[in-house]
Amino acid sequence: MIILSETVRQAITQHAEASYPNECVGLLIGRIEGKQKSVEAIHQAPNNWSAEVGLTDAEHEHSLADRFYLDPREYMRADRAARAQGVDIIGCYHSHPDHPAIPSERDRVGAQGVGSGSSFSFLIQSVRSGQAAELTSWLLIEDGERFVAEELNSSKF
Repeated sequence: MIILSETVRQAITQHAEASYPNECVGLLIGRIEGKQKSVEAIHQAPNNWSAEVGLTDAEHEHSLADRFYLDPREYMRADRAARAQGVDIIGCYHSHPDHPAIPSERDRVGAQGVGSGSSFSFLIQSVRSGQAAELTSWLLIEDGERFVAEELNSSKF
């Protein structure tokens, strides 16, 4: 289970709406205690996708509207800052402009090696016509072969 404060939920919503019609991307900062994850903050990251990223053969047919790329250097900067505050990166989020908050095949391929078989959460914020819609959370399992839904709760903390 992953728990988001109302402040964190609103920050993800605002980032996704501000990035529309492109995808946004960011990291979830918080703590893992047993099987429960608490997100205390987000780290907004620039979407550095370009056709040169090359995770699939059809990248040239896509754009920032349906792709995102988080530069590993940005991840490392966020990780150092989180650890200095005594917390960790426990997941990431991105938006799906005008699409459901369900992981795509590109999401699965991009997530392999990041959090497969672990407790790393992948949140997706759907944005329809510029307005945030559903927010879902996913875990990558079976050696990165598929996503399963993760329970997502909001809290006032």
